[in-house]
Amino acid sequence: MEVWPTQQGSPPAERRTTEARILAVDDTPENLLALRALLEPLGHQIITADSGEKALSLAAESEFALVLLDVMMPRMDGFETLRRLRELPSFDGTPVLLLSAYDPPPKMQEHAYRMGALDYLFKPIEPDVLRAKVGVYTSLYRRGVELQRWRASLAAKDRYIAILAHDLRSPLTAIKTTAETQARGEASPRIRSQAARMLRVVTRMERMTQELLDFARAGTGGMPVAPVDMDLATLSRESVDEVAAAHPERALNLETEGNLEGRWDRERVHQALSNLLGNAIQYGRGKIAVRARRLPGRVEVAVWNGGDSIPSDQIARIFEPFERGQQGGTGIGLGLYIVREIAQSHGGAVSVESAPATGTTFTLSLPISDTASISTDVPVQ
Repeated sequence: MEVWPTQQGSPPAERRTTEARILAVDDTPENLLALRALLEPLGHQIITADSGEKALSLAAESEFALVLLDVMMPRMDGFETLRRLRELPSFDGTPVLLLSAYDPPPKMQEHAYRMGALDYLFKPIEPDVLRAKVGVYTSLYRRGVELQRWRASLAAKDRYIAILAHDLRSPLTAIKTTAETQARGEASPRIRSQAARMLRVVTRMERMTQELLDFARAGTGGMPVAPVDMDLATLSRESVDEVAAAHPERALNLETEGNLEGRWDRERVHQALSNLLGNAIQYGRGKIAVRARRLPGRVEVAVWNGGDSIPSDQIARIFEPFERGQQGGTGIGLGLYIVREIAQSHGGAVSVESAPATGTTFTLSLPISDTASISTDVPVQ
């Protein structure tokens, strides 16, 4: 009995896709030959099995992009084969198309879908329909493979960045110690001035190194945080005082409203505030205004500065890694990205509003006592 219509030609060469391994399972040799003839022109490798037992053996040994599984087979039918295939760890996400010469009852179809079957194809199967469905699922498979490769590449990049940043700490510490000794010693004013300048450069390099480490850590699944009970008003004052001491030429004003106690990672929040204040120093002009306040369910810290506004075409990407304002600068473009990662690891957010008439305001928002959404991933070493 013929269960496959005659093939209506092969697809043109330009439609052929990158080879994928497809497992065809059917107890009838003629059907397996027909499947191979229909699908090989697509450029795939067709592996055949004439029983459920053979299919299980092949699936345990290698990976497949797609399985075409006949329902009516002796000893082990398609449903039992599918159930046992799903027990294989390597087969968890493999798409399965069931092939059947009859229309199973709705409950049986529902059972097959629960076991992970994606679709039914009823014999006689139209070649164009079969090739179209195979093309869709193999395309999804290839995209998944490329995504896994891309993720592995990103993970490797993050490891290399973390190793580089970590290895830079030792020589920077040696340079810093030498410069501090010269700056405090009895050397000439010229030597002490050079040492002080060297210390400023080393401090800037240490900040860049820390940003690279934070960038690598964020790439592994979120910025790791360790929440503690703290007062954001006190921390805001400390952050503002530190920046004001380093930049006495700039006026900084802090206002606090309401009870700002909560549970956050103190060091990370301090880092976020320092980055926002440093950004205001670098790109703004005139005074800097900071307002920390309590709102329903959250606290907000807004950092405002005057000067040129952020161009509208940069607003959408200002928090992306290695992006900097059009004015240039001495950093590597990770400061605002790290602020965003710190905010998101706490379940919060950071936003920006900028216009020529009103200046630029960055707002850090953190939820109050919301530890359920806080990331506590182990940091990259």
